[in-house]
Amino acid sequence: MKNNEGQQAAYWITHLKMTPHPEGGYYREVYRAEEWTSMEGWETRRRVMTTIHYLLEKNDFSAFHRIKSPESWFFHKGAPLLIYSFEKGLLMCRELSDQDSGVLQVTIEPGVWFAARLKEPSTFALVSCAVAPGFEFEDFELANRDLLLSEYPDYKKEIMELTRK
Repeated sequence: MKNNEGQQAAYWITHLKMTPHPEGGYYREVYRAEEWTSMEGWETRRRVMTTIHYLLEKNDFSAFHRIKSPESWFFHKGAPLLIYSFEKGLLMCRELSDQDSGVLQVTIEPGVWFAARLKEPSTFALVSCAVAPGFEFEDFELANRDLLLSEYPDYKKEIMELTRK
């Protein structure tokens, strides 16, 4: 990692008071709506919306996971971030960045397996994520590597690289 980028990542982790996230990287919740909503088919009510700051650095990655709500990712600082998602049986890869090759926002639909990693591992990326209805850890499911491999055998390389044992 370039020294300056390492210092920037450390600065943002400290400045934003981030802590390690279970799926990889660092995060800090920024907003949790006071308002609640009921959703058809959901057993309990959820906050209308939640947001976090999220940072990946070096070889960190956000392991394949899914949640019950749509999640929008917004690019802020650093290097391009690749977001992978299984959609209609195919693995999609979108670049979240301020580069010509990227987009500033990516939204993942509810129940879709997705993961993220840096385009170049010697860098960092700072993003925000918004979830509506709001995120609760009980709605979070970390992918089982073997189950993903059985469902998507053509994507073994990516699944092996972006899952936890």
